[in-house]
Parts: sequence; structure tokens; C-alpha cells
Amino acid sequence: MTSPLLGGAIANALGVFAEGKLSNYQPLIDWDGKTYLGSEQKNLLPGQYSRETQLAIAVANSLIECKGFDPNDLSKRYVDLFASNIIRARGITTQMAVDNLIAGKHWSESGIAETTGNGNLVRIAPFAIWFRNDIKSMLEIVKIDSAITHASVEAEAGAIAISLATAFAINNDITEDILNRIHSFLPESKVKSSIYSLGSLIDAKQIAASVALSFLGTKANVMHTVPAVLYCFCRFKGYHEAVEAIIRSGNDCSTNAMVLGTLFGAKLGMSGIQKSFVDGVEDRDKLIVLDSQVYNRSGERVLLLGT
Repeated sequence: MTSPLLGGAIANALGVFAEGKLSNYQPLIDWDGKTYLGSEQKNLLPGQYSRETQLAIAVANSLIECKGFDPNDLSKRYVDLFASNIIRARGITTQMAVDNLIAGKHWSESGIAETTGNGNLVRIAPFAIWFRNDIKSMLEIVKIDSAITHASVEAEAGAIAISLATAFAINNDITEDILNRIHSFLPESKVKSSIYSLGSLIDAKQIAASVALSFLGTKANVMHTVPAVLYCFCRFKGYHEAVEAIIRSGNDCSTNAMVLGTLFGAKLGMSGIQKSFVDGVEDRDKLIVLDSQVYNRSGERVLLLGT
């Protein structure tokens, strides 16, 4: 059974202790790679996930309750998360867009133009699960959802890239030319250019992953997150080694790990994730049920309300 939400939440919770820190941060150097540490700064206990997973859960619940995509409903859910202070830490771009929604802007006009933030990538997984057998609809929908908060070509390209990778993983359709397949769908952008050159870096096994990730960048920038995540997804075979590598790279490591964990959860399912990780994450059972519900109820109906 595919487990994108569970895989993403676990990686998100594993990385929160080092979010925003450099790779030479001493607690990151000392970390054993298998223990949830939580985050005093973010007021998170060991095993608790952050806003990235909260947003993905909001999308999953919307799809289930609306029997498909409804941007009106999704926009309200984003506002509720932020306005009620349920959200755990606040991404700058998403906060600005939510402020626009609260001020009365329609969701089609609320997104922040020219942003290179990566906050839209974290809520992609439920769309990829639901529309895994209808790529055309999936791409249309992730573009619309992405633009609610991140209204830029780079953000759109990133959303397309990650949604395709997730859908391919769910459908067990990971081929040697996956990067070329993703590349062919992308609008002209720096994200597209970054993916074009990834293959040679992945093939260069003599280059340590830490060096490659330092070269690609791991900051809170879609032009860093997408190539870094796809590099790790193609370079590593297992969930643990891939997630640990991207967390140890520092910077926006919790967000990057969440997106990467989503891909491996989609590809390997719960059985491919260390049991202690599964047992220790917040809302374990809820996440397992959500993954199952979105997968099994997909295709019931597709809504494009207000578009």
C-alpha cells in the first residue's frame, strides 16, 4: 500500500530539529540518524510534524469531503489553519497569500507573484494520489492549487515536477528516464534547467551525496528543493538513507525531507519505512487511514468549482 502522507510526515518530524541550520550545526553532526528530537524553537515534541504535513492533511481531507478538487474549500482550509493559530510555524509566502484571502481576495488572485518559495510543494501528495491515473487533470489542478499561494512560473514548475514524480512512484512507474519524462512537462524555468543536468550528477557515484547536495543547494527555494529532492530520490534506494542525507544537508531540511519522504512513501509504502519511525510519528494511525482513503476513493468525482 502506498504511503505518501505517512512517509512525508515522518521525514518532516525527523528534520524539524535542524530546520534552518547549516550542515555543521553540532546537534546535526551528533544526531544518530534514527531518533526524533523535536524542536524547542518550533515548540514541537519528538515525533511531531510541522506545518508542511498540516497542509498536506488539509488537502487530503478536502479531496475526501468534497469528492474531488474544490479550490474554494481548500482556500478556506488554508485560512482556517493560519487564522486559528493551529499552524505550526509560518511560511512567509503562504502567510502573505492567506492574508490576501482573509482580506477578501479571490483564491485566483491571492497568490504571491514571482515567488521562489517551496511551500506549495509540501501539499502536492494528495493530488498525486487522487489523480494518479489522470495526469492531465492532476497537472491542471496542481497549477491551480499552487497559484493560490505561489503565483510564479518557478513554483508552478516545481509543483508539476513533484506531482509527476509522486504519481509515477505510486503507479510503480519509475523508469531510468524519469527525469526526462518530468522535464518534458515543465514550462521554461530555472527549475526545468536544473533537472536537465541532474542525470550526470546522479551517475557520478564518486561524488558524495553531501557534496552534490551542497552544490544543488538546500535552502527554502523551489530551485533548490526540486533538484535536491529528485537527486536523492534517484540516487538512493531506501527511505532511511535518502531522508537522512537530505536532513544532514541542513538549511530547509525539514521541508526538503518532507517532500522526499513523500516520494519514498509513495514508492515503497509503509513496509519500506523503519518501524520505529512509523511507531514514533504523531498521528500515525490517522495518516495511514488518510493515505488509504485518498487512494481508494480517488476518481469518485472531480470538481473544479469557481474556475
